Amino acid sequence: MSGITLLGRLTLISAVALAPTPAWAEGWVGWFQWGTQGSYVHQFSHLLFAGAMLFLLREIYLSELSHNPGFRYLWWACWILVFWNLDAVAGHALEWSLANPVILGEGLARRLLMEDLSIWLFYLFKFNHFFWLMPAMYLFYRSLKAFSLQPPGKGS
Repeated sequence: MSGITLLGRLTLISAVALAPTPAWAEGWVGWFQWGTQGSYVHQFSHLLFAGAMLFLLREIYLSELSHNPGFRYLWWACWILVFWNLDAVAGHALEWSLANPVILGEGLARRLLMEDLSIWLFYLFKFNHFFWLMPAMYLFYRSLKAFSLQPPGKGS
């Protein structure tokens, strides 16, 4: 137990809660400015999801559950979801940093603008749902199927 008393903890929590400093979220400058706070929340949620998948991978590894077919499928699904989240973070950052529209025209006359490397990378990252999420969801389904076919009472 630490040396801080209950009264000390309550005082510290009250001081932090009742005396916040102003948050200047709209005053950020530099290349990392995407215009909305939702963009930062969205990016952070991708990083948190990747962290959760890494934690699950760690738990499967430390519990030595990889011999179970269900956990084997779940292991690979988690790895793919980690890569999808990192790919999505890079893709969103690239998308939100583009200054010009990447699709010109309207209706059937629409055409893609392919003028530099950043736009080519933008299109590559836009395919992340197809390349990463579909295999991850299939493996997740296979893990659930393997768990459901496992006889009752047969632990890990």
